[in-house]
Amino acid sequence: MNHPFMDIPITAAPSFSWEASRAVPIDECGEEMVAASLIPEKILVRPQYYLHMLEGAIPECYVRRSVLERLIEAADMLPDGRRLVLLDTWRSRNIQTTLFQKFRSELREKMPLLDDSEITVLASQFVAPPSLHPERPSPHITGGAVDLTIVDKMGFCLPMGTGFDETSEKSATVWYEKKFDSKEAMSEDETEALHNRRLLYYVMHKAGFTNYPDEWWHCDYGNQNWALLRGKKHAIYGVTEPAFRWRSL
Repeated sequence: MNHPFMDIPITAAPSFSWEASRAVPIDECGEEMVAASLIPEKILVRPQYYLHMLEGAIPECYVRRSVLERLIEAADMLPDGRRLVLLDTWRSRNIQTTLFQKFRSELREKMPLLDDSEITVLASQFVAPPSLHPERPSPHITGGAVDLTIVDKMGFCLPMGTGFDETSEKSATVWYEKKFDSKEAMSEDETEALHNRRLLYYVMHKAGFTNYPDEWWHCDYGNQNWALLRGKKHAIYGVTEPAFRWRSL
């Protein structure tokens, strides 16, 4: 599939660390949370943790209002027949804790020689440690983080080289860029993944998002990750939750 960004390499992100991200001050703007599922002609919602029946997961993707506006802007840049698919957005602390522990367990099985502190550091590459601290919240708890991909007109996800949430070095956004730059031979599937990642990256970038460099699917707006990578003086989103009249999460 041809698209305007297929020949534009993704440049490596500035140096990122959780310590630097969490040191960014937050000036909460108070923007409301909104549901993202009401414009399926542009954005599909498939909340993966609900579909995988994780306890406490909900069947909706909530984001800040400005995040949804920018997602619509990104969707409008896609070629005909392509749509964004939200896989995860706002999370409760319970879900964040469950995910972090699941990633630790998975990595422990893969790498039994690592000690607990090393497993925790490695797990943090793929899921932020759970935190409701007002000065250093987990990105998804702010309503400014989105995990997403792209589907074709038949509803099939475009190949990205790895699956969502895959704990692999290949999940890093520029993994295929580095292989391409090294002049190493690339298969047709790898070249397709390279072009598809470029499409997702650039429509999101042009809509104002930043990308978390260890995950091609994770983008941020308004939170500390975004502020760090955009060189902002402060983030505008802190801890929040949707307004549920009849229950709290």
